[in-house]
Parts: sequence; structure tokens; C-alpha cells
Amino acid sequence: MTAVLITGCSGAGKTTIAAVLARRGLASLDTDDDPSLARFVDSAGAVVKEEPAAPDLDWLSRHSWAWDPGRLDELIAAAPATLYVCGGAANELELADRFTHMFLLEIDEPTMLARIDARRDYHDWGHVGDTREHLRRFLPGYQDRLRAFGAIPIDARKCSPTRRMAFLTCPANLIAASGSR
Repeated sequence: MTAVLITGCSGAGKTTIAAVLARRGLASLDTDDDPSLARFVDSAGAVVKEEPAAPDLDWLSRHSWAWDPGRLDELIAAAPATLYVCGGAANELELADRFTHMFLLEIDEPTMLARIDARRDYHDWGHVGDTREHLRRFLPGYQDRLRAFGAIPIDARKCSPTRRMAFLTCPANLIAASGSR
């Protein structure tokens, strides 16, 4: 099967896009919903058994949110059609060869912080410990790295989830964007 990556920082709209795609009958995955796929790892790559309730900047500098490559392969292989993988991880560029396209939902810092503040789901990232400051520091370099790699940017600041989803699932847009990577 094939897979398309829809990534971005916290608050970019990945979870919302995954839900819209699923409601439309498309195979989608919010990577944060699979604890066998997405988890914290230490600098040696070992899975963290118990993360702190309020991680500080020191802990965050020594750990990262990463995807298990084998689990990602299983999920892609099991998908009945193109799988839209909605999420982000520190090792997503290492796993880029699994995706036919990579889309970056770009937002600026004020948008990110406003969306995190408005969030009412199960995510507490950006609210606990030093995660908010970590995200503020992480955002610019993260988006720069993905653009430099060839991810296809989508301005997700004001565009509705339905319009973003329409772009991401339109075959003409995918064909036009295919020369970008």
C-alpha cells in the first residue's frame, strides 16, 4: 500500500485532518493514538517506560517523540488503500521513504500557541512542564528542516480543515506536487 504523511507542529491540525479524512471514509491514522507507534525515546533510542508528568527543558533535550519503524510498516501494509498518516515525530525524515508525499501544515507561533490554549482534547502537550517553551523553540527549525527536505507546505493558519483535506486528497494536487520531492 501507499502512504501520505501529513505533518506539522503541535496545533497545526493533524488530529483534526485525521478525523475529517476518517469521516470521509479514507484510511487515516492519528499517530498519537497508537502507543506502539509513537512514544518517547531517550538519546540512545530506548523507549521511555515512564515520562515525567511535567517535563522540564533538560528532560526534553535528552528525549524525543519517535515512531517505531516496524510498527509504521505494519500499519501501512495493513491499510486497505492509501493511508494518510497524520502526525509528527523526531525521526519522520528518516522514515520519509515510506511516503509517496509529505505535506507540512505550516503555522506561525501565535497560531500554534492560540490553538494549544484552545485545545480541549486529551493532549496536554504545551500545557505541562516546559513543553510550551520547548514548542516555541522547536517550531522555526522544525518547519525549516521539513521544507528543505521537500515537504509540500500548506498554510494552515487560516485555512479550514475541510479545505486542507480537499487539497491533500485531490489526485491533481498530488500529481502537481510530486515533483517537489
